Amino acid sequence: MQWGNMFVARTRTRSIVQQNPFWGPARNLRLLVAIPISIGVALFVNEIAWFNSVFLTGRIPVEFFFIPIPFAFALVACDEARKLLVRCFPTSIFARLAW
Repeated sequence: MQWGNMFVARTRTRSIVQQNPFWGPARNLRLLVAIPISIGVALFVNEIAWFNSVFLTGRIPVEFFFIPIPFAFALVACDEARKLLVRCFPTSIFARLAW
């Protein structure tokens, strides 16, 4: 979910294709570093028994890690549709409400 938000919150009207974070003038190579670090922190906190005993939590089964992925794709798809409407109708009420 956080990755979907990371990709959609970059601009108000430009698509991910137009504002590509991996190459081009708007690239942000820190994202390539941040994604594996966030995976590492999640796995570290989940797998190390010391964290579980200190915070009184338990291990999260691996299948629950994959539940937010469809929601992240839906977030990106909805925001791309919103950005398309804002680009097509820049003076509409929808464009003024969208941001």
